[in-house]
Amino acid sequence: MIGEHDALGALTSADDDLQKVESHEEAAHQKRNWVRLTMDCNNHCTFCLDTLAHNGTMRSVMDVKVQIIEGRKKGCERLILSGGEPTMHPNFLDFVKLGKRSGYPKVQTVTNGRMFQYPEFLQTAAENGLDEITFSLHGHTAKLHDALVGTPGAFEQESAGLKAALASGRFIVNVDIVINKQNVKHLPEMLETFVGWGVQEFDLLHIIPFGNAWGPAKEHLFYDLEGNEEALRKAFEFSRRPDLHIWLNRFPPPYTEGFEDLIQDPYKMNDEVRGRREEFDQFLSVGKKLSCRQPERCHYCYLNQLCDTLDEAIDERKRDEVELLRLEEPAPVAGELPKARVVRVVADDYPAAKRLADRADAEQIWLELPAYGGLPDHLNDAGLVFGKKLGRCYASTAEELERLLGVPGDFAVCAYLNRDTEAWIRAHSPISPRLMVAQPYYDRVTLNRKNDVADLRAFLSTLPPEVKTENIPPCLGSRIPEASQTRLDGGMLGADARLDMNKYAQRYIADRFLTKSRRCKECVHDSSCRGVHINFVRAHGYAPLVPLQAGDRAAE
Repeated sequence: MIGEHDALGALTSADDDLQKVESHEEAAHQKRNWVRLTMDCNNHCTFCLDTLAHNGTMRSVMDVKVQIIEGRKKGCERLILSGGEPTMHPNFLDFVKLGKRSGYPKVQTVTNGRMFQYPEFLQTAAENGLDEITFSLHGHTAKLHDALVGTPGAFEQESAGLKAALASGRFIVNVDIVINKQNVKHLPEMLETFVGWGVQEFDLLHIIPFGNAWGPAKEHLFYDLEGNEEALRKAFEFSRRPDLHIWLNRFPPPYTEGFEDLIQDPYKMNDEVRGRREEFDQFLSVGKKLSCRQPERCHYCYLNQLCDTLDEAIDERKRDEVELLRLEEPAPVAGELPKARVVRVVADDYPAAKRLADRADAEQIWLELPAYGGLPDHLNDAGLVFGKKLGRCYASTAEELERLLGVPGDFAVCAYLNRDTEAWIRAHSPISPRLMVAQPYYDRVTLNRKNDVADLRAFLSTLPPEVKTENIPPCLGSRIPEASQTRLDGGMLGADARLDMNKYAQRYIADRFLTKSRRCKECVHDSSCRGVHINFVRAHGYAPLVPLQAGDRAAE
């Protein structure tokens, strides 16, 4: 658990739904400083991700202090003390106090909770400023929990610590549950039990194939999602109780249908990448294959799509020529970029756009600017901008649509669909043959909820069939969208024009984190359609994605 409860407040009515979504999102985007205190644990979880890092040692006091203080200087708002088992460190309580004195608004620990059964330890933790305790509890009985954590008596000790923390009223208390083959059928009963104790917030973590989990016990841990949907659905239904908060972590999005608002915020994918940064960097710099890239293993991994798309990006970067090169600032300052038929320039103004255009060897330019005042000053009689043929401009407001379509030329004007541009298009008939439409991708689900056209399919069905679409599946767009192109996203590149893993992750989330319903397998376009952005589904669910059959208008 990452401690979102304090950001939620008492949001209990349906009228507070948007506020609840906003609060969840702010919590997910909060800047955190994860500080590992130990490389040891007094549990022996069958699914532990950190087993290979456990060597029985404690981090030095000075190293921990420096990381705590430096994290706050860098603007981190939440200090999370983790392990191994963090409470095994003899200076745990001192680190809590240091975190508070360093100015962190919230100090949290993620723990097996056994130390909190001792009243003096619990009281000192509270006095030193510990705000939140996340208890990792994987069964509602001693038999189930102790078997999973490999430690007889652990359930009795942890449940005593959890109940003591709740009774004190001095902490935010939440529970992490790693869902696996042994406990998945008991999940609703587990939640009911813990709710009965007074727990109101849960993080349900889908088991992933790392550490102990992908070892001798894997046959007893990895489970068939489809065979356990009834138990999962009953567990997800707890999220509909006004006083409870359920969070999903690393759970496959297509299996959340009906509860898509629980899908993990894609921003957290950055944390996943940072956690394996060394491996990814070695893969990109010297080609050392990721040790985990095995089909059977990848099948269970939440990062599978990210890694597959990374392979695509590597292939794109190797090309000497691409159809589309996307550039934004800061662009690479060294290294060769491939020749492109089109350079798509995303910039704040014309001077920045020119710098990017000059960096590209391309015949045509597409512009994506916030405003286009003065475009005629840059567009010559031959239809060139910065020495390249202007092929398209993107606009997000009615004002800019009006401006662009008022500029003579043969370039297309692509409207990012939102409530403003929808209203403008509805009010203008006949529609200009230069107009096309696109569904924007947003990095926050609150932006989808605020801006998206209320009924995208219904609106697009009113447009003439010759109006082209971008980023819109046939089932929503009532037509086949523009064909995908070989492309290189310069936003994924570092200053030396090589793929940078952090930048790749950010652009993956922004532009390539797409998803489809499991029902899409029945669609005639399944093999060619990549679906919709993850935040579109988090905002509107999978229900709008309706499989098309031969003979449907958009299937032809």
